[in-house]
Amino acid sequence: MNKYLFMLGQSSQLAQEELKAVLSSKKDQIELLSPDFVLANTDQISSDLINNLGGTIKIAKYIQSIDNLDTLDANFWYNILEKNLKSDNKNHFGFSLYNDSNKNYQTLTKKALGLKKLLKEKKFKSRLVTSQESILSSVIVSKNKLIGNELLIIKHENKYILALTEAVQDFVAYGFRDMKRPHRDDKSGMLPPKVAQMMVNLAGNNKDKNILDPFCGSGTVLQEAALIGYENIYGSDISPKAVKETKENLKWLNENFDIKIKSKILESDIQNINKNINKNFIDLIVTEPFMGDARLIARQNKISDINKIKDELQELYRLAFAKFKKILSPDAIIVFIFPIFDVSGQDIYTLDKKIISQLGFEYKLEQDIIYNRPGQKVKRQITVWQNKK
Repeated sequence: MNKYLFMLGQSSQLAQEELKAVLSSKKDQIELLSPDFVLANTDQISSDLINNLGGTIKIAKYIQSIDNLDTLDANFWYNILEKNLKSDNKNHFGFSLYNDSNKNYQTLTKKALGLKKLLKEKKFKSRLVTSQESILSSVIVSKNKLIGNELLIIKHENKYILALTEAVQDFVAYGFRDMKRPHRDDKSGMLPPKVAQMMVNLAGNNKDKNILDPFCGSGTVLQEAALIGYENIYGSDISPKAVKETKENLKWLNENFDIKIKSKILESDIQNINKNINKNFIDLIVTEPFMGDARLIARQNKISDINKIKDELQELYRLAFAKFKKILSPDAIIVFIFPIFDVSGQDIYTLDKKIISQLGFEYKLEQDIIYNRPGQKVKRQITVWQNKK
C-alpha cells in the first residue's frame, strides 16, 4: 500500500467521514493528523478520485518525514522533483507550508530560490510560484500547472511531513454544474453540490444500489449521485414544480457529462411514498428534507415560536422514517439532514434519536456532524442511519 495525504476543506468533520466511507478502510489505515489533514494507507487512488470527494481539496503522495527544515536544501528538494521535471518546457514549482511560522515560510522561500538556481545550473527552465499566503490554493495550483511539483510541508508533532500534490479539487467543474444547470432553487436553502456529494458518499460505495431522494427539490443530491457513478436513481417531491425541475436538470446532466442516468422522478408526498415505491426496493436514501419556511424562521426571535416549528418538523420526520421503513431493503442506509435553529445564540435541535431508533433504525456515526456557514440561522445536522432487520 502507498501513503497519501488528504487535505480537507472547511467542513473537515464531514470530509473525514466521507473519506472513510469512500476508501472503505479500517480505522488503523487512516490517521487524522489534524482537523485539516488525513494520512491514509491505500491503493484505491485513481485519477478521478479527487472528483468524487466533495470534502477533499488536495491529494498528495507522502514522501517522508524530516526532523527540521535544514534537511530541505536545494539538492534534497531537487531529488524530490527530479522525476517530474521536463527539459523541453518551463517547470513551474511551488510549496505550501502548514501549521508553522511566517519566519519559517520566509526561510523556505529562500530555499526555493536556491532550488531555482540549481535548476538553472542543470539546464532546466523554471518558475517559482508563490502567493501572499504560506499556502497555495487549489486554484493557484491548478492554474499554474503545479500538479506533481507542489511540495506540501506540514508541521506535525515537532516533525515535518513532506508530500507531493497529485490532484486538486476541480473548482471549475463544481461551479459549472451548480450555476449552469437549468434550475437552482435559491429560495429553499440550496444544498451546495459539494455537501450533496459528501452525503451520497456517506451512504456507501456500492454504485449498483437503488438510491432515492424523497425530498428532491431541484435534484442536487440525485445529480451528485449520478456523477459519482450511481445509475439507478429515484426521486420524489410533493411539488410538481420540483419534479419538473429535477427532470430537466438530470436531462441537462446527461447532455453535458459523459454519463447515462436511469432515473424515475415521482410527484408524491411522504404520506404516500410507499404507495408509489415497492416494498424492499430502495437501498439508499440521501436527502435534505423540508426544513421549515426560511422567511418565517428568519423572523422568529423567541424560542417558543421556534419550538412550534420544531414540533411540526419532528412529526414530519417521524412520519418520513416510518414510511421509509416500508420501502427499504434490509440493512439499507439513510443519510438525512435535521435542521438546528439558532435563536439568539442558542441551538434548538430537531433531531430526537430516540424517536428514530424506536422506528427500527440504528444511528451509525460515532460523533455528530454539523454543517453550517457563517451567518446562517439554520445549521444542518447530517445523520446516518441503518435499517435494522
